[in-house]
Amino acid sequence: MKMLQQATLLEEFRFPGTLFRVRKIPIAQGWRKIYIKWEGNNPTGTQKDRAAYMHVRRAIEQGYDTVTVGTCGNFGASLAYFANLHGMRAVIYVPSRYTNGRVREMRKYNAEIVYVDGSYEDAVERSVLDAMKYGYYDSNPGSVNSRVALESFKAIAYEIVAALGSVPDLVSVPMGNGTTLAGIYMGFREMLDMGISRKLPVMLGATTGLGNQIAETLKRGSEELVPLREDEVRETEYNEPLVSIKAFDGEYALEAIRRSGGLAFEFYDEELLQLAEELRMEGIDPLPASSSSLGAIERYLEFGGYFENAVAVVTGRRF
Repeated sequence: MKMLQQATLLEEFRFPGTLFRVRKIPIAQGWRKIYIKWEGNNPTGTQKDRAAYMHVRRAIEQGYDTVTVGTCGNFGASLAYFANLHGMRAVIYVPSRYTNGRVREMRKYNAEIVYVDGSYEDAVERSVLDAMKYGYYDSNPGSVNSRVALESFKAIAYEIVAALGSVPDLVSVPMGNGTTLAGIYMGFREMLDMGISRKLPVMLGATTGLGNQIAETLKRGSEELVPLREDEVRETEYNEPLVSIKAFDGEYALEAIRRSGGLAFEFYDEELLQLAEELRMEGIDPLPASSSSLGAIERYLEFGGYFENAVAVVTGRRF
């Protein structure tokens, strides 16, 4: 009975789905319409809340009492929040060499923190192994339940179309593992296949210039994901959500970018900080990494791209 009550509570959760038109930044001046899909109103301030909610819901339905994930911050905070909200245990694995700026928040939500020597990918691997060993529900990208996160991000595409009344020409998404971008694309693809819409948007991936497997694959023109060495990737306080030695949903993201005629653009920390300042002119407080989605739209124009309306997916942070 307790489990049924928890599942009912999860059914009642709704995300804000905020979308607004940009008015003050330079590229918004003129006839083009640029919109922000603002995920900062979610409980922990990012789109990862959507995936965490779905994972916790699935874990409850399947009878688990513990959820786990390897994270560099945002997803761990989201999973800890929803697990705590519904009386579940959360075991979060974090790479010891990262800044781990959201660990305190995870602990506030009663998560158990396990530090792992090495990279984000090492933390994910340890979480996956311990999920099998101890019987945890595995919330990791690229794992047995990875499709759950992709499905959760489809809702963003539906919310964009509901707000605008049509599919935009361009959708720009911050890109690390590629999960969010791929999931949003799948939502647009689904609407097209169902006859709800008549076109796909061009999908832009916005990432760091300090190492991302998807962007590097596109630069090299490879059909398959190219391997990166550890010395080709450098994490910083600002780019951690974007760096990727191994993009767990990279193949899906590559398909989304290529089939939509999209591109990937890279940004360094000083550019991320500048883009975040531009977005603050619109009255939001974005994470610098997510501000890259605005930069990708600006750069698309510089490269001669054409659009009448575009949407940038942007996240913030709540404490």
